[in-house]
Amino acid sequence: MRGVFWRQLLRFAILHVPPWIEPIVMAFWSAFFLLWGPGRRGVMRNLKVIKPGSFGIANFFRCYRVFWNYAWTIADNVRFKELRTIPDWEFAGLDHFQAMQASNGAILLTAHMGSYDLGAHLFSETSTRRIVMVRAPEEDLETREFEEHHGAEGLRIEFNTRATELALDLLETVREGAIVAIQGDRVMGSISTLPATLFGKAATVPAGPFALAMAARVPIYPVFVVRIGRRRYRLVTSRPIEITRSRNRDDDFARAVAQWMTELEDVVRNCWFQWFTFEPYWPEAAS
Repeated sequence: MRGVFWRQLLRFAILHVPPWIEPIVMAFWSAFFLLWGPGRRGVMRNLKVIKPGSFGIANFFRCYRVFWNYAWTIADNVRFKELRTIPDWEFAGLDHFQAMQASNGAILLTAHMGSYDLGAHLFSETSTRRIVMVRAPEEDLETREFEEHHGAEGLRIEFNTRATELALDLLETVREGAIVAIQGDRVMGSISTLPATLFGKAATVPAGPFALAMAARVPIYPVFVVRIGRRRYRLVTSRPIEITRSRNRDDDFARAVAQWMTELEDVVRNCWFQWFTFEPYWPEAAS
């Protein structure tokens, strides 16, 4: 499932499949969700929480829509990297986005939805502000090497496998005025976490973005990339999260996490078909 063959196949298709036949190919490959049982069940269990009272058969077809959007977004990402095909963009919260670009260092906090990679690559090519993208590494070594080799110039990618060393590097980077982009909706691997609540159920989020913002004294900007049509995207930027430092560090983090989860819940509720979380998000959903 996570091997390099599928990345190579996608790259080959982007370079050789005529654009007019692309929707047919996308519809066919989206049916791959029928073969990937764990991913399909993970999405359906998450949909039960996002849409309480929903029926299993309805969530089955909603699951196909999630995979269909995922197919389009990863294809658009590869098309940009290989052919420099730039999608049409529109902005929501443009004033917040401009404030982030003008800031002297900031944390860009986003989720596994839309096209995180495409948004980061485009941001790095259209902005004078240096951006560092932090992400979980690909489990397959060949896949990781393939992704690094085909990355965009000017975009620095860090993998969250060396927690202490990376934290110090990122702190210095932010203090130098760069923007650090991190996905903050789910926990992967053995990283520090903070308690949170999403759709009324207990969850956890990575502690790194909030600790980094507190240490560097910079704001956190919630940013979401939402696909709205064929090679059309909306960049949604919300008001910044300011972490005020007091004597009670836990309360400081709790307020920041609560604001982040409010923004995340609002976007996921309206764009559930683009929340690419293929594992059960809540502990009880996994049972």
